[in-house]
Amino acid sequence: MSRLKLPRTLANALLGDLQSGTGAGVVGAASGAPRSVYPCAPADFAATLAVIRSRGEAPFACYSHAAEPDAGPVPAEIPYQILLAADTKGVILLRAFQRSEDAAAWRELDIELDHD
Repeated sequence: MSRLKLPRTLANALLGDLQSGTGAGVVGAASGAPRSVYPCAPADFAATLAVIRSRGEAPFACYSHAAEPDAGPVPAEIPYQILLAADTKGVILLRAFQRSEDAAAWRELDIELDHD
């Protein structure tokens, strides 16, 4: 299975956003490396993408509190989805997906945390 490398601080920010109650938004990247979390509702993706670009970043992933990847609200230019979920014991899990070549489906990836 392919891997998606995430900085540990970014993973912690995603989990913190879930615990704060938002649990959805966009991850921004600089030079192809994910680095910023922009909490927002899916309806606000367009405005959030404009903010990301104005800061010299590119959209990297959408994230949400969901059990399975959603093909609907994710803008086509965003190649990854990160899902945040709590298991039955209350442990918060991260799952990553990459858009398929034909953009019709999502393929699950392993997540590797980088010690930044």
